[in-house]
Amino acid sequence: MAGPKGIWRSAIKRDSSTMTAQEAQMRGARACAGVVLYQPDAALLARQAEGLHGLTLFVFANGPVEAQALAALAPTQLRLISSAENVGLGQGLNAVMRAAAAEGFSHVMLLDQDSEPPVGLLNALTERCVALEERGEKVAVLAPRLVPPQEGFYKPIRYEWRGSTRVDGLAPLEFAPTSGSLVSLPAFAAIGPFRDDFFIAGLDVEWGFRAWAHGWGSYLASDLAMPHRWGEAVSEEELGMAQILRHAPLRNYYYVRNVIATARLPHVPLRWRLRSCAGLAAQIGLLALKGPPGSLRPVRAGLVDGIRGRLGPAPASVA
Repeated sequence: MAGPKGIWRSAIKRDSSTMTAQEAQMRGARACAGVVLYQPDAALLARQAEGLHGLTLFVFANGPVEAQALAALAPTQLRLISSAENVGLGQGLNAVMRAAAAEGFSHVMLLDQDSEPPVGLLNALTERCVALEERGEKVAVLAPRLVPPQEGFYKPIRYEWRGSTRVDGLAPLEFAPTSGSLVSLPAFAAIGPFRDDFFIAGLDVEWGFRAWAHGWGSYLASDLAMPHRWGEAVSEEELGMAQILRHAPLRNYYYVRNVIATARLPHVPLRWRLRSCAGLAAQIGLLALKGPPGSLRPVRAGLVDGIRGRLGPAPASVA
């Protein structure tokens, strides 16, 4: 990993115009990281801890987590919050944000459990975000550019842009993926928590649109990069396969249900509603043609529950 890390580190090299972490804290900024764990891979957590060495990391254990996995996070200043059962990603993220606010932090870099933040990324995002805030900008999220990892075959993430790249190099996004995103706690207080009734899928999408509706923006700093595993790894030949064909049936239930639920919300732009529902219809058609037997059953349940507004954990008949 030494080679790739060198590349990613170079993207966050400071120049004389940026402030040090100590200066950021003196100006009222205190940043930490946060992650929700559900049956995590200890080896990937160890890589995550490398990039967060010595930094405060709030961890929500969403159900039992093996001691080996938690031990992998020892290089960080660990703050552990535990739940005996899986209560969903939304509740976990909200618990992390509340705990960080209670300790006086101003910004939280949210991570997926397989995220690999390069050394210095948290400070680089915080410095950039504080500079924007000092100019009076209402920044809800500042995100790095997510790139596929060196190993395996993962699809590159697709961003949904909200206008052109600015003169300072930041690109406005409709919403930012959770992984790697630096979230402002003052913005979080003004916008409200993540939708815990969504349980797992689309939380970042809905929250990003709600942020814009409240006057808070999401931006991509394309010169800051972080490896990200989007979906599941496939063979090189399967790289072009649609996600709905690669996801587990339960994942498809949440995806379909929450797209419909998000499209029904008044703060979501009509352009996104039309495009997403049309795309969903095309994906369901593809699943009907190429999916394994029974693959449409959770999709039908997701459509019905999304239309009816039945959210929360998936029903036992689907799970």
